[in-house]
Amino acid sequence: MSAAQPAPETWQSPPFVAQTPSGSDTILDAAARCIDRKGFDSVSLEEVAVEAGVSRTTLYRRYGNRESLFKALLITRAEPFRLWSRRIYLGPGTVMERIETVLTEAILEMQRVGWLDRSLLTGMSAAAIRLFKASHAHGADLGLAPLLSSTMNQRAAAEACVTVAELIDWTADQMIVLASAAPWSEETLRGRLRYFVMPVLVPAESCGPDAGDRLAGIERRLDMLIERSEEGRQ
Repeated sequence: MSAAQPAPETWQSPPFVAQTPSGSDTILDAAARCIDRKGFDSVSLEEVAVEAGVSRTTLYRRYGNRESLFKALLITRAEPFRLWSRRIYLGPGTVMERIETVLTEAILEMQRVGWLDRSLLTGMSAAAIRLFKASHAHGADLGLAPLLSSTMNQRAAAEACVTVAELIDWTADQMIVLASAAPWSEETLRGRLRYFVMPVLVPAESCGPDAGDRLAGIERRLDMLIERSEEGRQ
């Protein structure tokens, strides 16, 4: 940990995705139990309906199809973590430290959540990976995306035809690969991220003398976006 990075307690621990939210949805709870037993790819809507004690008509009326149900499960259960990560993105420390902290906790959390870890260990199908990426991208415009945009070498990105959306998608791929491995210690996982992932997300060129001004502007825009998002929920 660098001298500039706050002590671990300053970051505060993220809320566990594994915890069942208060006032949680009966159908989503049932879906999580089914996935915990069989993995994403082996669970049918009929099984979820039986587990939840509702009719198939009710389940289809609320979620439409299997992919929509599982996407809702991922997004809903990850929301407390997503709110925590936004505070980290807007908090103290360098851009690299903030992104590294969020990715570290996210990967460790993926390994803690039984129904998600089961699918990771048995091998995620293309459909399951697509669902995870959709959840990961959900709300990225209020956190990760602006930070990545602030650190991109625009000339290099243009020459390689790389966009922020592609970086977010690539980051999700790396999270899946790392979370699918044997359980990590935080120190070892941070080392892997620093060696393999962070040089891509936060190039050395992004740490120039004007980086602070760029980040200050990004954070002001983030504050505005978050305020608008919260107003929309009211």
